[in-house]
Amino acid sequence: MPKKYPLTELEQKAWNFAQEAHKGTSRKFSGDPYFEHVRKVFKLVKKVDTREILGSAALLHDTLEDCHPQVTYEILVENFGKEVANLVKELTSKEDLVDAMGKSDYLLDKMATMSDDALTVKLSDRLQNLSDHFSASDKFRKKYYEETKYIVDSLKANRQLNKSQITIINLIKGLLDMMNKRYIQTFEGF
Repeated sequence: MPKKYPLTELEQKAWNFAQEAHKGTSRKFSGDPYFEHVRKVFKLVKKVDTREILGSAALLHDTLEDCHPQVTYEILVENFGKEVANLVKELTSKEDLVDAMGKSDYLLDKMATMSDDALTVKLSDRLQNLSDHFSASDKFRKKYYEETKYIVDSLKANRQLNKSQITIINLIKGLLDMMNKRYIQTFEGF
């Protein structure tokens, strides 16, 4: 970790835990070890908010969703405290609702009502996922572009955002603009 963002004891514990929990898994499109995504989300969060609770939640943000049943809410409470565990739980998608509502509407509803701390982590996660678009298929890239634009535009119009969230959303908007010019408009012209 760069000297600019030294790990606290709690963050180091979360780092080690997440690294072990995601061991042997890789990202769908890039094939990179999954922990690289977690590390990048952590780094993005630390650029806008240095609190260890947020850093720890960023490191653990996918453990309940992707590492169940070996990682449970109770294990997170026991190891990292209720505040971190609650943030991770808040960041965890409920697949039955995703199926019922559709992913875009589910995510927008979830992000519109989650706590400020959870939203900061979730937006950092979205930014990092968007940054991986280079290795995605054209079909997935377009779908992710449209989903992200829909969510971000709605959040900006309907939710009070703090300075950290505005910073992240501006970075997301910059990537969306670049994607639109580079991929979306280009491929729609064929």
